[in-house]
Amino acid sequence: MDTYVRHDEEVSLTGVLLLAKGRWSTLYFVPQPGTNEHWGSAESGRYTIDGDRLTFHHEFTLQGGGGKSLVIDLASTTVETCAIELASETLMIHFPSGNVIHCSRYSE
Repeated sequence: MDTYVRHDEEVSLTGVLLLAKGRWSTLYFVPQPGTNEHWGSAESGRYTIDGDRLTFHHEFTLQGGGGKSLVIDLASTTVETCAIELASETLMIHFPSGNVIHCSRYSE
């Protein structure tokens, strides 16, 4: 994962998104503006792809930090259907919230 766009502001992030055989997991940290703090998210669940749509079916969520409340959900039912742009080495995920995550293929 490379950058996160929220409210038309692009910030670098540190993290990973794994998609494998219908399961997904992510762990990432977003710096909070004007502070030395980070907000983090660890999530997992199932996914489906239909054309240019990637749907995340959340099952587990752990989020917090950066002055925000801690969220722990071990039985999440959140479903997010996202438009995607896929190229040979990059993936852009457009979330229903308007946020966008830019990912690059992992290389050793």
